[in-house]
Amino acid sequence: MGTSHIVDLFVLVLSRCTDSLLHPHGLASLIRRLKRSYSESRDFSGGVPYEILPLGCLSDKGSNDIPISKLDEFACHNPIFLGQKEIDIQDCKCKVFSCEIIEYWLSSKKYDTCYQPFYPTWLISSLIICLKAKLLGFNEIIDIGSGDARIPYCGELVGLRGISVELDSNLVELQQRIISLTGVEFEILNSDACNTSFKGMNLSKPLFLISGLPEQGEVLAESVAENLIQQEISFSILGFVLMGSHTMKQYSRDHSLYGWGHFVAKHKLNILDSLTLPTMWTNEQSIDTPFVFLLWK
Repeated sequence: MGTSHIVDLFVLVLSRCTDSLLHPHGLASLIRRLKRSYSESRDFSGGVPYEILPLGCLSDKGSNDIPISKLDEFACHNPIFLGQKEIDIQDCKCKVFSCEIIEYWLSSKKYDTCYQPFYPTWLISSLIICLKAKLLGFNEIIDIGSGDARIPYCGELVGLRGISVELDSNLVELQQRIISLTGVEFEILNSDACNTSFKGMNLSKPLFLISGLPEQGEVLAESVAENLIQQEISFSILGFVLMGSHTMKQYSRDHSLYGWGHFVAKHKLNILDSLTLPTMWTNEQSIDTPFVFLLWK
């Protein structure tokens, strides 16, 4: 990707309102505070997967474009979200959902090319990722290993073209159910992203989200990158979102850039931004997951 395309991207970003550009970071900070406060409260019972959906405080952030009711609808029609309770967290009215993912987690493990079993990013975190993608000038968000497709769903809500790439047929059935019950239509590719053809899909400015943490997700990211290179598709802008980690194991192969430094250097990716957001695998941790937004030159 040429330098002129990089310049075009940043011109587009800088032309946006400064407050809007910072908006996802403010939302991310709010969600992290709510999670931290809840985990320290007497309402919290450890060991049970949960998600927080803020209801009453986002309007104070000038966020009329945040479709909380459609996020609530996604949760209500998704069997992963079992119970719910409404509580105030730091004077913010919230719904706290208890979740059960073991059925889909086990289902996703049966595939040889499953590099990371299904363990989702929070629903509100998915929306913030999509808001950031839109502000960065991308038109399509393609979730590789999409699980229940919460990111493509949120992409459609904010005006992106949401595309799900999911290998597990059980999860694809769940995605189709969500489309049917919510009326939010995103595209589903029931295939292995390592050899999925993206030709003929009329992609212009796609952002590929790799649903895999460092080390487990590195093989998937490399396979997707190689697949795109072999297809020789021309995009005006092409980006990646990678899930990283703020804490590295002692013997991790890569301690740089949240565990993705070697991949970024190998493919000459430009760092656009990063957001740290709650995910279900960080529920019991004080440090959440960094999502790194990258531009392929």
